[in-house]
Amino acid sequence: MKKDAIAVVGAGKGGAAILETLLKMPDIVILHVCDPLPDAPGMKLAREHGIPCRDDLEHACRDPKVDLIFEATGLKAVYDRILTVKQPHARVIGALDAKIIFHLLDLQQAVADELEHRVHKRTRELAEANEKLEQINNEKTRYLMHATHQLKAPFAAIQSYTDILLDGYGGTLEPQTRDIVRKVKQRCVLLSNSIKEMLELANLKSLVRENVKMEAMSLNGVVASVVKHFADLAASRRIRLAVEPFPETCVVGNRNQLLILLSTLVENAIHYSPDGSEVRIAAAAPPGSAEIRVSVRDQGIGIKQEHLGRIFDEYFRANEAVTVHEQGTGLGLAIAKEIAAFHGTTVEVESAPGRGSVFAFRLILA
Repeated sequence: MKKDAIAVVGAGKGGAAILETLLKMPDIVILHVCDPLPDAPGMKLAREHGIPCRDDLEHACRDPKVDLIFEATGLKAVYDRILTVKQPHARVIGALDAKIIFHLLDLQQAVADELEHRVHKRTRELAEANEKLEQINNEKTRYLMHATHQLKAPFAAIQSYTDILLDGYGGTLEPQTRDIVRKVKQRCVLLSNSIKEMLELANLKSLVRENVKMEAMSLNGVVASVVKHFADLAASRRIRLAVEPFPETCVVGNRNQLLILLSTLVENAIHYSPDGSEVRIAAAAPPGSAEIRVSVRDQGIGIKQEHLGRIFDEYFRANEAVTVHEQGTGLGLAIAKEIAAFHGTTVEVESAPGRGSVFAFRLILA
């Protein structure tokens, strides 16, 4: 791109101010600065920047390379002389016009400075607000952990007393009384599970990723442990837990967290599947890939499209899920999401009503 070539006539304070502004503009080149006084401020500034200085304007104004001439003396005779000797293509800006232009440039710079100041101020305010919100959230998490810890013992005691009554140690119970005690026990189990999962979620949110111990481990061992743990639950519903064979594989992660993640997906698959169906666990890595994909597929009720974006929200449960499994807490998938995030991955889901679901996550191979 061709740069505009400029000559400045008049190097007093006004000419020096014009020259100083022009020097900041990248798309121009200053060919001449003219003034009869060699010690004029603009002449000194020009010499500092290697710009040719002249004591007569005719040579500069007749230069065919000059596209624009700034007349900065404010003298009509000088302005008229420039018009007489300049090249036909050269444009002339008089002192008054230049003053207006540079006043507008000063205003533009002032507006830009003010905007920059406001942006910095707003950024600082947002950072402070975010820090306060983080402090509040940490306080909330600490309070939640304290409160749930305090609730664990009372509910465990209530559950023990219901077991004593149902086992007949308090005497024979009337059928209606037994039914009430059984419902109390079920509620205790639900609340105990909720407390356990609230604590787990609070712990996960308070962890710093760098402090979580990551190590190489056998993925086959993790899968085998989860399958063994849920074997009785699956058998009680005549649900087959099937594991697609895959080679002995080592992955990088935190074993306890990965056990919880996979257990959550398998347990959900069992609870939301019909009796006599199948839950299939698979692991596969494309050749040359640095990751392996672990998936849990069920033949259950499936999830509506409008609910897929909310199933990882804390306490969200669709009506269909509540109908099939009343004892759910709505925290399992939120926990799974947090654990996946700690391992630098996400929980993927594919599902449709009546067609079952596939939940999957990816792990780095060791």
